[in-house]
Amino acid sequence: MKVKIPFDFDKMAQKELGVELTIPEGVVHDLVRGFFMNLNYHQRQAWIHSNISDKNVKHIGEEEL
Repeated sequence: MKVKIPFDFDKMAQKELGVELTIPEGVVHDLVRGFFMNLNYHQRQAWIHSNISDKNVKHIGEEEL
């Protein structure tokens, strides 16, 4: 996954400095999982309903987690 993000600010030039990252799939997985694990159930549900279309949500059982 590629993403461009600001990571610093050059005070002399008065501009943001950025990087383009190529993040390996395993790292993306850990980041996303970490994000969700910091939310409670209600917050997770609200985020999913606000950001993911229903066609991309598959309900699974406990044994599949």
